Amino acid sequence: MAEMSFRDPALVPRGTEFGVVMADDTMEPYLKKGETVFAARPGPLAPGEVGIFLVDGALVCRQYLEDSEGNAYLFPLNRARRELDRTLPAGAVTLFARVLMPEPAPLPGIE
Repeated sequence: MAEMSFRDPALVPRGTEFGVVMADDTMEPYLKKGETVFAARPGPLAPGEVGIFLVDGALVCRQYLEDSEGNAYLFPLNRARRELDRTLPAGAVTLFARVLMPEPAPLPGIE
């Protein structure tokens, strides 16, 4: 996957409002540590989309899934970091931004 960059306007997705630098490896191989990811103010997320969430006072980038009761499931795309999977009750997570992914990532199987 090509690195996304603000230096080349052709690589900036339509709708980008700001960029965020990935601080860790939790979203690899799709979003690499040190890479700038593009984001937009939130709208509803579809199952499997990636967002930046406020969880326990920290911003985290995770893949999103919601069940029929409104419980949120946040997954790191790097499944070697599956210990960071979170299940949160309805209303306990705040979506800060929607990440504009160059390609969708598959939802993980629930281990």
